[in-house]
Amino acid sequence: MHLTPDPPARVLNHVEMVHRPGERALAAKLFRFLGCEVTDNGGHWFGAKIDPAGSLYSSNVLYGSEVTPAQWALEQALERQSKQGGAIAAEMHAYLDSLRARPQYSTHFGIRFPSRADWQAAVDRVRDCDDPDLRGRLRLSGVFHPGQPGAASPTLSQAFVRTDIISAGLLILGQHIELQVTAATAK
Repeated sequence: MHLTPDPPARVLNHVEMVHRPGERALAAKLFRFLGCEVTDNGGHWFGAKIDPAGSLYSSNVLYGSEVTPAQWALEQALERQSKQGGAIAAEMHAYLDSLRARPQYSTHFGIRFPSRADWQAAVDRVRDCDDPDLRGRLRLSGVFHPGQPGAASPTLSQAFVRTDIISAGLLILGQHIELQVTAATAK
């Protein structure tokens, strides 16, 4: 992988995410589905450029790697507890319900699209996903336009995609990815 010199301005360098054991190819497929350019040289992680036309690979990139054994053990223990009921299960289910109802208040990262057409195409791809590997593993949590109930911004149209394929935290909690376009380009 070729790394370019640091850019002259501050930029988001990367977001490091994890996937379940054995789901590396599925995680890469998800990034491609969202319009990223994936490079996998077989090392510890693979990269996904958010803007395939961009010149920098060391910035504006998402990285994916397999969850560590310690995190995976914690994830499995939490999953067992959530299925057994009790206080942890109730709190986890209440939290996940709140994420589904109000995705704009979840931990997430956003990808801005250059045009309304590009944004709408991505939203439609998620809404109409018929890929057997991805179906059931990602969904559209909500779409919000300026001035509508739940809109968190007066200038952005936002669509929140929830997945359990990758996460910048715990996989059991899932990951929201915001697809956004500015109101100026959304008309």
